[in-house]
Amino acid sequence: MADEHHGTKELASAIRAGAERRPEQAFGDYFVGRRASCALGAAYEGIYRLASDMSGQRPTRDLTTFFDCLEGTIRACPIEGCKKRLLLSAMIVHLNDHHEWSREKIADWLEENGAAKPAPAGDQLR
Repeated sequence: MADEHHGTKELASAIRAGAERRPEQAFGDYFVGRRASCALGAAYEGIYRLASDMSGQRPTRDLTTFFDCLEGTIRACPIEGCKKRLLLSAMIVHLNDHHEWSREKIADWLEENGAAKPAPAGDQLR
Protein backbone atom coordinates (compact mmCIF):
# COMPACT_ATOMS: atom_id res chain seq x y z
CA MET A 1 0.00 0.00 0.00
CA ALA A 2 2.93 2.38 0.58
CA ASP A 3 3.52 2.70 -3.18
CA GLU A 4 -0.10 3.65 -3.76
CA HIS A 5 -0.79 7.40 -3.66
CA HIS A 6 -4.15 8.66 -2.54
CA GLY A 7 -5.87 11.98 -3.00
CA THR A 8 -7.54 14.52 -0.80
CA LYS A 9 -10.67 12.45 -0.14
CA GLU A 10 -8.57 9.66 1.36
CA LEU A 11 -6.58 12.27 3.30
CA ALA A 12 -9.85 13.63 4.69
CA SER A 13 -10.82 10.11 5.79
CA ALA A 14 -7.48 9.66 7.54
CA ILE A 15 -7.94 12.98 9.38
CA ARG A 16 -11.41 11.91 10.54
CA ALA A 17 -10.16 8.49 11.68
CA GLY A 18 -7.32 10.07 13.63
CA ALA A 19 -9.64 12.67 15.17
CA GLU A 20 -11.78 9.84 16.54
CA ARG A 21 -8.72 8.34 18.28
CA ARG A 22 -7.69 11.67 19.82
CA PRO A 23 -10.92 13.62 20.30
CA GLU A 24 -9.40 16.98 21.26
CA GLN A 25 -7.74 19.39 18.83
CA ALA A 26 -4.13 20.53 19.23
CA PHE A 27 -2.77 23.84 17.97
CA GLY A 28 0.93 24.46 17.34
CA ASP A 29 1.92 20.82 17.89
CA TYR A 30 1.10 17.57 16.16
CA PHE A 31 0.05 16.00 19.48
CA VAL A 32 -0.64 17.14 23.03
CA GLY A 33 -0.95 14.42 25.64
CA ARG A 34 -2.94 11.31 24.88
CA ARG A 35 -6.12 12.99 23.67
CA ALA A 36 -5.22 15.83 21.27
CA SER A 37 -3.88 16.11 17.73
CA CYS A 38 -3.79 18.76 15.04
CA ALA A 39 -5.19 18.02 11.57
CA LEU A 40 -1.91 16.59 10.23
CA GLY A 41 -1.38 14.69 13.47
CA ALA A 42 -4.83 13.19 12.99
CA ALA A 43 -3.88 12.16 9.45
CA TYR A 44 -0.78 10.39 10.82
CA GLU A 45 -2.96 8.72 13.43
CA GLY A 46 -5.41 7.63 10.73
CA ILE A 47 -2.65 5.92 8.72
CA TYR A 48 -0.04 4.72 11.22
CA ARG A 49 -0.16 3.01 14.61
CA LEU A 50 1.25 5.57 17.02
CA ALA A 51 2.14 5.48 20.70
CA SER A 52 -0.62 6.41 23.13
CA ASP A 53 1.29 9.45 24.38
CA MET A 54 2.83 11.34 21.47
CA SER A 55 3.04 14.62 23.36
CA GLY A 56 5.66 16.91 21.85
CA GLN A 57 6.70 14.31 19.27
CA ARG A 58 6.55 14.49 15.52
CA PRO A 59 5.98 11.25 13.63
CA THR A 60 9.08 10.07 11.78
CA ARG A 61 7.25 8.51 8.85
CA ASP A 62 6.33 10.61 5.84
CA LEU A 63 2.67 11.20 4.98
CA THR A 64 3.58 11.87 1.35
CA THR A 65 4.25 8.14 1.04
CA PHE A 66 0.46 7.86 0.96
CA PHE A 67 -0.61 11.38 0.01
CA ASP A 68 1.61 12.95 -2.63
CA CYS A 69 -1.00 15.71 -2.92
CA LEU A 70 0.42 17.19 0.33
CA GLU A 71 3.61 18.32 -1.38
CA GLY A 72 2.43 18.20 -4.99
CA THR A 73 -0.20 20.95 -4.99
CA ILE A 74 -0.47 24.57 -3.95
CA ARG A 75 -3.75 25.81 -2.51
CA ALA A 76 -5.11 29.26 -1.82
CA CYS A 77 -6.50 29.85 1.65
CA PRO A 78 -10.30 29.53 1.56
CA ILE A 79 -10.75 32.31 4.15
CA GLU A 80 -11.97 35.52 2.56
CA GLY A 81 -9.31 38.18 2.80
CA CYS A 82 -6.47 35.75 3.52
CA LYS A 83 -4.04 35.80 0.60
CA LYS A 84 -1.90 32.81 1.59
CA ARG A 85 -0.97 30.34 -1.16
CA LEU A 86 0.82 27.32 0.28
CA LEU A 87 1.64 23.71 -0.36
CA LEU A 88 -1.36 21.65 0.75
CA SER A 89 0.51 20.32 3.80
CA ALA A 90 1.32 23.87 4.94
CA MET A 91 -2.23 25.03 4.16
CA ILE A 92 -3.64 22.35 6.46
CA VAL A 93 -1.34 23.59 9.25
CA HIS A 94 -2.34 27.20 8.44
CA LEU A 95 -6.07 26.39 8.66
CA ASN A 96 -5.56 24.42 11.88
CA ASP A 97 -3.24 26.81 13.72
CA HIS A 98 -3.96 30.27 12.30
CA HIS A 99 -7.68 30.12 11.51
CA GLU A 100 -8.36 27.42 14.13
CA TRP A 101 -10.56 25.34 11.84
CA SER A 102 -11.65 22.06 13.36
CA ARG A 103 -10.10 18.90 11.96
CA GLU A 104 -13.55 17.92 10.67
CA LYS A 105 -13.95 21.25 8.86
CA ILE A 106 -10.52 20.80 7.28
CA ALA A 107 -11.55 17.28 6.20
CA ASP A 108 -14.77 18.67 4.71
CA TRP A 109 -12.77 21.32 2.82
CA LEU A 110 -10.41 18.65 1.47
CA GLU A 111 -13.34 16.54 0.25
CA GLU A 112 -15.14 19.48 -1.33
CA ASN A 113 -12.05 20.94 -2.98
CA GLY A 114 -10.05 17.83 -3.77
CA ALA A 115 -11.11 17.78 -7.39
CA ALA A 116 -10.47 21.51 -7.76
CA LYS A 117 -7.63 22.30 -10.10
CA PRO A 118 -4.56 23.03 -7.97
CA ALA A 119 -2.57 26.18 -8.55
CA PRO A 120 0.34 25.69 -10.97
CA ALA A 121 3.54 24.69 -9.18
CA GLY A 122 5.30 27.81 -10.48
CA ASP A 123 2.92 30.14 -8.61
CA GLN A 124 4.37 32.21 -5.82
CA LEU A 125 4.02 30.84 -2.30
CA ARG A 126 3.26 33.38 0.41
